[in-house]
Amino acid sequence: MPIAPANPRSAPAVRARTGWLRAGVWFYLAVVLAVVVALQWQADAWWPATLILFSPRWPWAMPLLILVPLALLRARRLLWPLTLAAMLLLFGVSGFVPPSMATLAGRSEAAELRVLTYNLGGGIEDPAMIAPWLDVVAPQVALFQECAVLLEPARKTLAERGWHVEVQQGSCLVSRYPIRRVEARDPTAIWKTYGSGVVVRYEVQTPGRSINLVNVHLMTVRPGLNAIRHRRWGGISELESNTEQRDLESMLASAFAQQSNGPLIVAGDFNMPVESAIYRRHWSPWANAFSCAGYGLGSSKATSWHGVRIDHVLLGPGWSCLRTQVGTGLGGDHRPVIADIRWGGR
Repeated sequence: MPIAPANPRSAPAVRARTGWLRAGVWFYLAVVLAVVVALQWQADAWWPATLILFSPRWPWAMPLLILVPLALLRARRLLWPLTLAAMLLLFGVSGFVPPSMATLAGRSEAAELRVLTYNLGGGIEDPAMIAPWLDVVAPQVALFQECAVLLEPARKTLAERGWHVEVQQGSCLVSRYPIRRVEARDPTAIWKTYGSGVVVRYEVQTPGRSINLVNVHLMTVRPGLNAIRHRRWGGISELESNTEQRDLESMLASAFAQQSNGPLIVAGDFNMPVESAIYRRHWSPWANAFSCAGYGLGSSKATSWHGVRIDHVLLGPGWSCLRTQVGTGLGGDHRPVIADIRWGGR
């Protein structure tokens, strides 16, 4: 007597498929948890986590496109761990910043100072665009990196429009208020290790007080990532060496900034997201304006596959941030970070 083929809709077959789905969902949740732990505690401390830090993060969400429909069809109880995975992806992996109550309350308040930081490198060619763009964005102080080629030709036009301009060592300040003092940290030692070394402190006289602005452009991770890309395992030592150099440069830049007296703002292209162990070690004492009063992902630099949040405005004690946004720039691969702040210290 011939044996009838198994019914794909029979109870054992359904249980088997559900079992595989359940295993896949919980395995995916475990992977997401591991990625969160790597990003939040090991990035720029352990080289695989550093790769995750600077790689596209959206691919980690792709399995949801398959697992969620399957859970809806076969086992809706599995939507709970998938929801947890989605929340971890949103807040622990993507770096999404939700609007805080303080942010919402500060939307209508008038700012005392609007601060802008913007890396002008990477494709901007017309210096004549800068002055009218600044008039529209309307900061009182604007810190630029990779800027000398563009700011020097625009200096006369900016001065005619009431701006004070200071350009040196790849660091530029355009201010509505007088620039009283400029002090650049000697970059020679950093240049010997192929770092950036751009750390410049400005003293600006605002109507209410004298404030210190420190403009930084720190070493990039790009050489280490390129070593991994081209030499695979052979590039690990170069990535680790790059991480050590970036840690050293941040330590020196942070120490220089801490020598400032009075109200302090540190801004620029840090070349690292806030999840970096280097960032936490050397820059977490200052409040990050976007983390405090921003909304969304805050990506300030575009790459071929994703955006990263590596440009920051940091506030010393006494400052409160009302709102922060990543604005529309003049082209290139960076976008400006704009923070509206108010002094409440002594």
